[in-house]
Amino acid sequence: MYRSIIAPLLLASLTLYAEDWPQFRGGNATGVSSSKALPGEFSAEKNIAWKVKVGDGIGSAVIKNDRVFVTAMVGDSKAAVYGLDAASGRQLWRTEFETGTLPRITPPNSHASSTPATDGDRVYVHFSTIGLLAFDSATGTEAWRYSMPRPAYLMDWGAASSPIVHDGTVFFCQDDDLAPFLVAVDAKTGQEKWKTLRKDMLAGYALPVLCEANGRTDLVIAGSGKLKGYDPATGKELWTCNTLLRTIMTSPVVHEGIIYMAVQSYGDSSRTLKHALLEWLDTNQDKMLSRDETPKEFHERFDESDKNKDKVIGPDEIDAAFQSPDNMAAGGNIIQAIRGGGHGDVTRTHVLWNLDHKTPSNLSSPLFYNNRLYLVKSGGMSSCYDAKDGRTLWDRSRIGNFGDHFASPIAADGRVYIAGKNGFIVVLEDGPELKVLGKHDIGEEIIATPSIADGRLFIRTRENLFCVANGASGPGLVTATGSTQSLEIVSRPVSDSRIWNGYTGNAMGQESWSDLELDQRLEQLKRLNYAAIAIPTAIAPFAPIRVDGDTAGRKAFGGARTFENADVAAITARLREKAAKLGFEIVEAKPTPMSVLPHLEFSDEKSLSDFVTPMCGEGVAERMWLGFQEIAKANELIAKHDPRLGLPAPEMLTRHLESPGALPDWLTQVKTHYLNAMNEMYRANTRAREGSRSLTLYHAKKLEFTFHFVSCIENLYKAHDPAARSESLIAAVESIYNALNSYADAARDSGDRGAIALLNEHGYRVLTRIKAE
Repeated sequence: MYRSIIAPLLLASLTLYAEDWPQFRGGNATGVSSSKALPGEFSAEKNIAWKVKVGDGIGSAVIKNDRVFVTAMVGDSKAAVYGLDAASGRQLWRTEFETGTLPRITPPNSHASSTPATDGDRVYVHFSTIGLLAFDSATGTEAWRYSMPRPAYLMDWGAASSPIVHDGTVFFCQDDDLAPFLVAVDAKTGQEKWKTLRKDMLAGYALPVLCEANGRTDLVIAGSGKLKGYDPATGKELWTCNTLLRTIMTSPVVHEGIIYMAVQSYGDSSRTLKHALLEWLDTNQDKMLSRDETPKEFHERFDESDKNKDKVIGPDEIDAAFQSPDNMAAGGNIIQAIRGGGHGDVTRTHVLWNLDHKTPSNLSSPLFYNNRLYLVKSGGMSSCYDAKDGRTLWDRSRIGNFGDHFASPIAADGRVYIAGKNGFIVVLEDGPELKVLGKHDIGEEIIATPSIADGRLFIRTRENLFCVANGASGPGLVTATGSTQSLEIVSRPVSDSRIWNGYTGNAMGQESWSDLELDQRLEQLKRLNYAAIAIPTAIAPFAPIRVDGDTAGRKAFGGARTFENADVAAITARLREKAAKLGFEIVEAKPTPMSVLPHLEFSDEKSLSDFVTPMCGEGVAERMWLGFQEIAKANELIAKHDPRLGLPAPEMLTRHLESPGALPDWLTQVKTHYLNAMNEMYRANTRAREGSRSLTLYHAKKLEFTFHFVSCIENLYKAHDPAARSESLIAAVESIYNALNSYADAARDSGDRGAIALLNEHGYRVLTRIKAE
């Protein structure tokens, strides 16, 4: 079922068309536009021509014939394709379609992850539960569907591949872990032209690109261990280059018959698939994979591989079970230039140059621009190479924006645009030396690669689509406070007396909560069998904390400028009234120092299981309890050696920089315990049933935050050495930045948001100032 909403007055065809960006990263995925006069300055307030709320998604916008097309999730099982006017952002049409039951995915992926492709007549979209869909570009009317099997991923990454369209044919590569293939579909009719199996591939997301060389045009696709060229008319494999790595999520770029590839795949030359599977799927950690631990889509393959029928696959059997024995690619880093137009195995004949540098990203594709190859990876690390011979121009140099980078770099008019997940876009000057021209704040999370057409920059954030253009006034800042989500399950802190006290005297406690959050918290406490609530006679307000601009983890605040408590007197009265009605004993509260670090939130495994198992399924509480035990071990060490660790205070981090002595051994042990706990929570998350993973993911992300937090302290100790001070301070700032971004990914209430605000005030900003001195 689908529904098309059309603006009748906007259906007339245009006679003059501007430059286009018709697929992921524009024409042939180069990431390069011929546009001129893009704004030198822009932000959420400046040079914004328009901003449209479309819904959750991470697919890029595509532009053709002055129309913009983008996809989004608009309901629990409903997706939409939008047709917008490029100049004004007016909705020309919106077509919705039912998705059916959605598969599990791993954040920050979205079910609307695929970027459309368009030839001007139609818009072509991939959706994992359906296959390929085509819509009339003028009206949004669905033209055809081509059904495809759902992609299956051993580690629940979820679909993220995109179609391309060329010469009347839609091409799509579905490299999953079960039955990878490449397909060609007639753009007019939706009829299959050919389908080629890629049995030796594992899950990957490389986009097909076209390469003109040796008098012909090849369809080139990067995959596990191999770069392959196909005949676009027949799907016949023409050549292969066996130089790639195991997991390929980046796409190649082509220039004048040369294919450039840069990718990181986790692991090293001796590490194969089994390590990843045993780490994340082996939930009981017995070094074997059982049938119950394997996603159900893979049970048939599991049974075929279980030769002795003992319902387990040992570590020596895993690779053969889930990876082609003819293509046992491993991990590592590569940057390569490969000449196109070959025949057969071109591994020894067509590789022009090859580098093993730790500079590529596992997600962000390379950019070829003016004979230079630009790379960017998480942490805001940029590298650049001479495309002719691979000579290094600069290597892993910082561009002034910490955090994750999922988007690929793009370029226009002598500038390179690099979007960070945190909502900042860094602009570099194209040239042989690194020069940062500016850092521009859009204020919202960016996963999708931006698009450029006709002097405009189109930025797809998690929920919105921005159009940046010279002379625009901008829509103004979002001023609403962070949205309140369902708290679901967070008990904090649990005490043996079963008296709950959430008053901390700062932004982390109930003094910062909304009325709705208090109601949800009390309902949770009732389910956890608390008998008494400690409530202060009055709650003192705290000073507003700035959470906009360069705020680590600002995603948690939903675009608000500051974090502050509301009408605290009304909230306190409401809490007393509600608690009394629910039968809680009311006792007098005193401020309770509360660490930002995790606590043992259940007194024993049974109480945890009684609470978790009905929601998450069997085996989840067992893994969570192992994680909580590791937390308890870490907290014992902290209580013995440094009870102030994790308590919000102005000197909470700087005291480690100023304290004498080397990094204490006990802190290294604490970090190991937190790492073990994080892994157990992620294993619990893998096992949890659909719809309940927010609980396990919350604890996993909170522990990811903790791991980075302790890493920050480690780097502050390393900064005691004058020779290492500068680099160690940079690493410390990056660690606390990553910590708060991880926390923000899971933040669900004002207590979490308050902790993030305080850690910015007392941690991130303080260290940033010290680093700059």
